[in-house]
Amino acid sequence: MTRTLFLLCLISQWFCSQKTEYFSDSKTVIKPNQYKLNVSQKNNKTESVVNFELFKKTGKNWAKLQTANFKKEADFGLFVFTDEDLNNDGYNDVKISFSQAGRGSNELNKLLIFNPKTQKLIEIINSQDYPNLHYNSKRNCVNSYSFSGGNSTYFLKINNNRLQEFARVDFANDSVSSYKISHEEEILIQKKPYKSNDAAVFFSGFDPIEE
Repeated sequence: MTRTLFLLCLISQWFCSQKTEYFSDSKTVIKPNQYKLNVSQKNNKTESVVNFELFKKTGKNWAKLQTANFKKEADFGLFVFTDEDLNNDGYNDVKISFSQAGRGSNELNKLLIFNPKTQKLIEIINSQDYPNLHYNSKRNCVNSYSFSGGNSTYFLKINNNRLQEFARVDFANDSVSSYKISHEEEILIQKKPYKSNDAAVFFSGFDPIEE
């Protein structure tokens, strides 16, 4: 390989590794057509950096409220979810792709909760530790669904800028166990045989245990 061709290959690899992805939405972010979110992700060989900007509609213009960023797994694609209210306060929150685990079955996201008082998105600093986050309307909490051999449903509340686990249901080998969690101590509530037609069954309640 000639020196010129070698340099061209290096330049090509550098440009590929430096690709930037973009996302913009104002139709579902926080309140439809009242807020706008712009997200960009710059990728390199060792890490990706996600930058986001939040705007609010003032007349015909968009006023910038916030600029922030975080780092994530290298070159893991940008996916943004803006149509779910995870703390049931009437404002949609934001999930941004962070990584995957469990051969792709566990989707890890960075969770950003909108604070209407400060008009800013709060980064939930441990949200990427809990896969497949969704709102549980029965318990008015956040659920995390995790596959690992069997599967587990985590019951979480948002405490300042962290997710705090207060209960869990484990399902494996035709058996189900539910726990209360206080000060990081697990208290077994119930353990019993359990049959399900769905190997990926998850639970909306832990006391009693309910799908």
